[in-house]
Amino acid sequence: MSRVDQPKSIAKATYIMFYAIIAVWIGAWILKIQLGTGIPWLDTSQGGFVYWSIAKVIIWIIPALWLLKMSGRTIRTTLNLSNWKSWLGWGSGLGMLIAVTGIVPNYLLGHPILPTEFSFPLLNVVLIAPTLEEFLMRGAILGNLQLRYSFWTANVITSLMFVILHIPGWYFMGVLLDNLAQPIGGAFSIVLVSLAFGYATHRSRSVMGGVLCHFLNNLF
Repeated sequence: MSRVDQPKSIAKATYIMFYAIIAVWIGAWILKIQLGTGIPWLDTSQGGFVYWSIAKVIIWIIPALWLLKMSGRTIRTTLNLSNWKSWLGWGSGLGMLIAVTGIVPNYLLGHPILPTEFSFPLLNVVLIAPTLEEFLMRGAILGNLQLRYSFWTANVITSLMFVILHIPGWYFMGVLLDNLAQPIGGAFSIVLVSLAFGYATHRSRSVMGGVLCHFLNNLF
C-alpha cells in the first residue's frame, strides 16, 4: 500500500470499526435488559455501574487500542502526559467556558452548582464517561481521521459519531425523540460540546485536554 492510500485505508477501517462498536453496543443494552430480569442487582445503581464500566472497556477501549496500533500511534503519545501545562490549560479553559452554561442557570434558580452527594451514576458521569469516551472518540477515532482529513473536517465527523454513540442508550431509556428534538441539552448541544472536546485535544496535542474539558462539562 502506498503512503498516499494509507490515510484512506485507515479512515475506512476506522468507520467500519465504529459501525461494529455501535452494533455491539446495542447488543450490550439488549443483554443488560435480559440479564436484569434474572439478576435484580444489575438494575441497582452499583450493578449498573459495574456492568457498564466493564462493557465500555471491552466494547470501546479494546477497539480503540487496535485503532491506535493500526495508525502507528501509541497510548503514550495519545495521552502525552508530559505536555501537562497545555492540556491542563486548554482542557480547563474550554471546560469552564462550557460549564458556565450550567453554573449560571443553577445559581439563578437556587440549585446546587456542584453535586451534593456521592453516587455511582455521578462517578460514571464525571470519571468513567469522560475518560473512556474521550480515549475512543478523540484519542483513537479523531486521531485516525486527521490522517485523512483536515482537523475541522475530522472534528465535525467525530462529533456526529459521538452523537450516534449515544443513540442506543437514548433509545433503550425511552428518551431518543426528546434528545433529537430539543435544541438545548439534546443532540445539538452534544455536537457543540464535542467540537470543544476535540479542539481541546487538538490544541493541547493530548487526549487529556478533551478528557478534562469533558469532565468539567459533566461535573457542572
